[in-house]
Order: sequence, then structure tokens, then C-alpha cells
Amino acid sequence: MRRGRTLSAATAAHLEKMVTSELCPGDRVPPERVLAENLEVSRTTIREALHELEQRRLVSRAPGRGTVVLPRPVAATAMLETLTDDDAEQANVAELRMLIEPQVASLAAERATESDLLLLEEILASTHAGLNPAESLRQDVAFHVQLARASGNPLLVSLCELSSTWVHEVRARSHATREGRRSSFNWHRTIYQAVERGDPDPARQAMADHLADVARLVTRKTR
Repeated sequence: MRRGRTLSAATAAHLEKMVTSELCPGDRVPPERVLAENLEVSRTTIREALHELEQRRLVSRAPGRGTVVLPRPVAATAMLETLTDDDAEQANVAELRMLIEPQVASLAAERATESDLLLLEEILASTHAGLNPAESLRQDVAFHVQLARASGNPLLVSLCELSSTWVHEVRARSHATREGRRSSFNWHRTIYQAVERGDPDPARQAMADHLADVARLVTRKTR
């Protein structure tokens, strides 16, 4: 059953996009009054949306200090700095993705909020096989990271962001052809449909099949 879309969900989706794409760690989010005026919603709606972002550990809120964008966990940043881009490391990351991302999709199907679904829909609406490789790759990464946010687990978000950085070159090869870009979009749509239905097992399987298909495309291209 298709989940409803509410004003609160749309507001939370807008603020999440602002916090993750437009602001930097340590930046202050505009005051509730300003946000309410700009978005033409009540301050209660703004508070509900900010509470959702706080639960996801995207922001920190405190009386007298306002709302501040939180940084990526220190451990995740340190791990990123130690990895290399050699073939063995790339294989390790691909294996990590295959172990983690199907479960991420499953959790997203169980936990996704209305605002998560709106953001995933927005990414899919901006994605098609006619995109150039760089933009197609950007939308690919955005979809996987947003799916991780929908899992409700900040640690999985960090892992997904890191793996996207580690396998950037591999993913770029999978988006170099129109076939690869079309395949990515089709799998993302299948995954999204399972998440929207709240159906964990098909979401998990679709993600596993998607990653296997990426590996097939990359292997064929490098031969």
C-alpha cells in the first residue's frame, strides 16, 4: 500500500536535503521562526522535522545554542584516510557492500519515513539513462546514501558514504555506458518500490542483484 505524504514529511525532507547538501558540519541551521516563514509552515511542523533530523544524528539541538549540523563520526573519517585504491582494497570494499547494503535496503523497507520516501522519489525523478556519466554517478551515490539514511542507523550511513568514496572509480566505470546507467536506474526503481511497499525481503534481494549486476558490467568493461 502506498504510504501517504504529509506536510510534515515534505518539511522534514526539505530540511534533510538542506542539512546534508547545502550546509557543512558545524554550521547553524536557521532559527525555527525563519524556517517557518520561508517554508510557510507552522513552527510546530518545523520542530517535528528538526526532531526527526536529531534522531538521525544529522543535527544537534540545545537551548540557547540552536540547531547545529553534526560532523561525520571521527572513526569513519580516520578509516577513510587509511584506505588505498588498489585492486585488493577495491575487492574488499565490494565484498563489504555485498554484505551490508542488502541489509540496508531491508531495514529501509521496515523503517523508512514519509520524508525518506519523498527524497528517494526526488532522486529517481532526476535519474534516467540519458544523463551524462558524471551526473548519473552522482545520482547513484545519492540514492544509496539516502537509502542508508532511511535505515535509521547512522553507522550504516557512514559506511555507505565511505564505501561510495572507496569504490568511486569502479562505480564510474559502471556508469560509463548507457546500458550501465539504464541498469542502475532500473534496479534503483525496483529497490524503491519494495521499500515503499514496506517489503524487506524483496528489497534485500533487489539490492543484492543490483550489486551483482554492477560487478558483471564492470568486469565485462575491463576485459
